[in-house]
Amino acid sequence: MIQSNFIKSIKTSLYLFIFIFLSSCLSEYDRTVRKEMSLNKNYTDLIFGMEIGQSQQKFYKDCWELNRKKLVNQGSGNQFVRHVLDSISPIYNPKKSRMELLFYGIFDDRRILTGMKMRISYLGWSPWVKELQKDSLLEEGMNIMDQLFPGNSFFEINKEINGLPVMVKIDGNRQITAYVYSIRYVEILIEDLNSKFKKQ
Repeated sequence: MIQSNFIKSIKTSLYLFIFIFLSSCLSEYDRTVRKEMSLNKNYTDLIFGMEIGQSQQKFYKDCWELNRKKLVNQGSGNQFVRHVLDSISPIYNPKKSRMELLFYGIFDDRRILTGMKMRISYLGWSPWVKELQKDSLLEEGMNIMDQLFPGNSFFEINKEINGLPVMVKIDGNRQITAYVYSIRYVEILIEDLNSKFKKQ
């Protein structure tokens, strides 16, 4: 009887050790994704009233309407829609300098909006203006996202782009990734994890 209890105790301890070991093998990112996805919270809001799940046609119609209201225009290279973040922007009012927000939808094979790609920069940027460089811009980009999409904080993941850290914020199904894209731009990706995991 004593031996049987001893063996049970060892088995329980072994299972507990294996569970703790496997849990510690998961990165903070993996743990956060699992936790947030298990909450079954579905966030669809993007910017300017656009939503994950709407059609590409609706995205174009929304952009046309925003252009008619003089809130957006065509970005350089016709790859993005452009909005200026200034003191009257309905999205964000920067304190240091006016900013440029470039954005475009991410669509699946059925032409359904599953996220958004954004690039932000300071309009007053130049290589010699110290306070408008990429480190400051990454911080401001995360502040913009925190203001638009409150919830969990950004955290650094075990990945670098251009030798600099990649920051991630996950709330339910919505993942926001921010990183320095170039000397002038920070890129931000908003993705629906439900759609992302369907592809894998």
